[in-house]
Amino acid sequence: MEKVSWFEKEEDWILKRSIIFNKGLVRLTFIEIGRLIRLLGGLKENSRVLDLCCGIGRHSIELARNGLRVTGVDITRPYLEIAGDNAMKEGLDIEFVHSDMRNFSRPGSFDLIVNLCTSFGYFDDIEDDITVLRNMHTSLAEGGRFVIEILGKEVIAATFRAKEELEFDGYNVLATTRILDNWNRLECKRLIRKGEDETEITAYHRLYSATELKGHLEAVGFRNIRIYGDFAGMPYDNNAKSMVIIAEK
Repeated sequence: MEKVSWFEKEEDWILKRSIIFNKGLVRLTFIEIGRLIRLLGGLKENSRVLDLCCGIGRHSIELARNGLRVTGVDITRPYLEIAGDNAMKEGLDIEFVHSDMRNFSRPGSFDLIVNLCTSFGYFDDIEDDITVLRNMHTSLAEGGRFVIEILGKEVIAATFRAKEELEFDGYNVLATTRILDNWNRLECKRLIRKGEDETEITAYHRLYSATELKGHLEAVGFRNIRIYGDFAGMPYDNNAKSMVIIAEK
């Protein structure tokens, strides 16, 4: 029987929906996209945008509200169904595509590609991450830009907590986190309780420092790479809340 990777388990993503897309995070979507558009110096109306790993479409929908032509790609069908329903309710024409990010490529089709909220580094083999970056470079039009936002290795080191108990929309979550392979991988275990129900799920992420990820972007052909500590354009330093990289084709 073929092994199913953690990110392919739809039942886990369904369970995590209320935790990942909690009300507090969803409320930030308007601010995040507004700041990102300003950081990019504005975007022309009808610019073609790819939201890679779009989830339930919160960023895709906000980008479309700004007059952009949006395609959202995700591996989790139930999330795409939610995204499509929400877009339809608002009368937004967004294309949602079911695909593994390693397989999605449309040469020269987009003016902007975004990969947000640490939706990168899922794979056991680093070459799969490089394939994704190469596909994104191929999918951009000349002069197009790629934005990736993740929790960089430096941010995780500064804020690391081995155990944490959280409450989200009626769910109690015991989060246990470990650093693996000499700071190359992060193991995230979540014991999720609601009422009498209890489920444990595990996710893994490859960790990248700013220098490491910049090097991989340059190796596949990106240029004019800028690194920030948040969507507002703060420096990527000891006060950074996230790692936001903008790279050009």
